[in-house]
Amino acid sequence: MEFNLEVHLIIEGTGLASRGRFTARNKHEIPNVAHQYIQSIKLETGYRRTLIEGVIVNGTIDITDEVIKIETQPIPPMDDIFW
Repeated sequence: MEFNLEVHLIIEGTGLASRGRFTARNKHEIPNVAHQYIQSIKLETGYRRTLIEGVIVNGTIDITDEVIKIETQPIPPMDDIFW
């Protein structure tokens, strides 16, 4: 499914708005796609301190809280990974 995504970020005190058209397999995957997009923006800006101000899908659906929840999940410990 295709959707329009608009993100509003504050990077070290400077506002940034970016939008684009993305694809996801289903609507439950949209927050993950948005998170990956924000991570790519962070990569481009040198991982400066970034605040997620808003994430809007198709101009009306606010998924900011869902994306922030993904962003704040702890990184799993490496000892649980089997090589």
